[in-house]
Amino acid sequence: MLSFITTYWLEALFGVILAGLSFLVKRLFFHAKTARTVTTAVQTGITCMLRDRMIHNHEKYMRQRCCPLAVRESMEDMYCAYKALGGNGAIDHIVAELNDLPTILKGENQ
Repeated sequence: MLSFITTYWLEALFGVILAGLSFLVKRLFFHAKTARTVTTAVQTGITCMLRDRMIHNHEKYMRQRCCPLAVRESMEDMYCAYKALGGNGAIDHIVAELNDLPTILKGENQ
């Protein structure tokens, strides 16, 4: 009787344990894939918002023909974050143009 239990029930028990572990591993991989998808979407969204903000600042301060120092520093921070998130080089020209603008207009009282 003991040999019957050890032969068949232990095999069945280990089969159930293995099936349970396989299910858990599959579920973990599914959650990891979902998390990667969400992370990619968040990174893409943040990159788009940074690009939009930098383009908006560029248009605004090019019209004013000057760029305050605080905005210039903020643009540099946004640009670094944009590049770190994988942003392309389309913004390089915009940042360079803003950096070429004076911080105050000539003849403006301080």
